Amino acid sequence: MPQERHIIVVGAGVTGLTSAYFLAEEGYKVTVVAAHVPGDESIEYTSPWAGAHWRTSATPDQPTICDWDVQTYDYWIDVLNCEDADSKLPKSGLKMQTSNHYWDAQPTESLWWAPHVQNFHQLSTVAGPVSALNDSIPGGSPKIAWAASCRAPSINVPQYLLYLRAKAEGLGVSVIKSRLPTISGLETALDEAERVAMECGRPKADLFINATGLGAAKLCNDQMMYPIRGQTVLVRGEAHATRTRSGDGYVAYCIPRPGSGMTILGGTKEVGVWSEAVDPATTAIILERNQIFAPELLTGADGGFEVVSVQVGLRPGREGGPRVEGEVVGGRLVVHGYGHGSGGYQNSVGSARMVVGLVDEAFGARGGASAKL
Repeated sequence: MPQERHIIVVGAGVTGLTSAYFLAEEGYKVTVVAAHVPGDESIEYTSPWAGAHWRTSATPDQPTICDWDVQTYDYWIDVLNCEDADSKLPKSGLKMQTSNHYWDAQPTESLWWAPHVQNFHQLSTVAGPVSALNDSIPGGSPKIAWAASCRAPSINVPQYLLYLRAKAEGLGVSVIKSRLPTISGLETALDEAERVAMECGRPKADLFINATGLGAAKLCNDQMMYPIRGQTVLVRGEAHATRTRSGDGYVAYCIPRPGSGMTILGGTKEVGVWSEAVDPATTAIILERNQIFAPELLTGADGGFEVVSVQVGLRPGREGGPRVEGEVVGGRLVVHGYGHGSGGYQNSVGSARMVVGLVDEAFGARGGASAKL
């Protein structure tokens, strides 16, 4: 029976917490062991630095990831519907927003996701709001050539992480803050995670979930892992809509953080860059590119944004996509769930459900481990 099985989840980012919550819903006894937990701020802890909103970056040749993203969209709609129906429920930090997408040229990317979101429609560039935006773009700069709008969730990520933790703990999940060794490999780290959990009164582990994000590069000696550096700016005021713009070699975005009174402006996707230092020149570019999108946020004494903070996060990129699979490590059952890159939040529900499925399979064969493991 699931309740007789103890699972240790290593990592408390959005992937680890969602997996822990879903496993507990399934009836498993779950312990989360992580160096950083919701409320912490560290360059090593990627999840709190995200924007974030639902905007898939999956492509049609990645059907599993496409499916994860659609599952997450639908799940978040269900969460919001439940919150609307019962005002006493804890708030997730999710909010349905108008989400506008602008391109400097006819998009070459597939819009496969259009039928899966609410109210998707193309926006005119010769009349209405997009035309007005183009009129405000300085001469010599590229204009918006194509635009579309839909309804999609934006996320107050610090609140959402705390919400996931509270939901998991409400089902008996124990969250333990402890830094595990990384230089001696995954097997040693798992041994230490179990020792720490048992010191806190938890039983021996029957299976581990490896949700260590970018840390898996060292922990698992995964040569396919790489950082995707992102710099963002937090400003006062909640934008009236989510806006993204894609141009030649850049992406700009404006994402309100529901209920926080603030908005995230971005950003960068610098592949292979490990630097955690804030670049003032990048900050200036982010602010300049977002000025035309969110005039409602230009409330500073100088007529610009009221900057609250500038931050850098390192997304856990991985060649070939996320690793969600089972393995036996030193005789221990492990299900990996890491390497989601820029898609951690929109992948989170579908990916966690796959993790649960792999756990169920592991315990459903040969007394505790499937042939896959």
